[in-house]
Amino acid sequence: MKSWHRYAITLVGGLAVGLGAAWAITGRGLADGQIGNGPWTTSLGFGTKATDRVTRAMVARAGLLALPARETVYWSATTDAAGAPLDGNCRYRLSGRPLDARWWSVTIYDEAGYLVANPANSWSVNGANVALDAEGEWRVTIAPAKPADGAWLPAAKGQPFHLTLRMYNPGDGFRAAPTKAVLPSIVKEGC
Repeated sequence: MKSWHRYAITLVGGLAVGLGAAWAITGRGLADGQIGNGPWTTSLGFGTKATDRVTRAMVARAGLLALPARETVYWSATTDAAGAPLDGNCRYRLSGRPLDARWWSVTIYDEAGYLVANPANSWSVNGANVALDAEGEWRVTIAPAKPADGAWLPAAKGQPFHLTLRMYNPGDGFRAAPTKAVLPSIVKEGC
């Protein structure tokens, strides 16, 4: 074998190993260095210059287009309140009180990070389009079948999913103790 063949094979092999390792590291999800609050996790470093390179690469790969934490906090949930993975075959109650933010939304994504395909073309709810009940709480059903009444986020049967909660311009109370803030609960009601 000629020496340039060995160099070419070594170069291609090195690139393959390096790119594969980078892809594996950035595909772990946005879990490193995060804070938790129930099933929700976040990093207050998203969108800041202080964020390390690996987290920046993970954010870029996830397509988050993160704003700084002083403007927006992004929470992610892959499990319900009991710690079980979110499953498109099941029905969940997503509920809470108005959040300490100027505006908020919850969006449903598939495992690949895309909006969950559904015939209703509905992927998100927000503080402006969910009604409050007599106790000042809102409720959304996440399920493959539309409930008889109330807000609904369609899930896809047989497909795991995750939720992203965006809090735009979070209030001072939230900023003082984000791990103690009251965030929406995610309760499995049945499968």
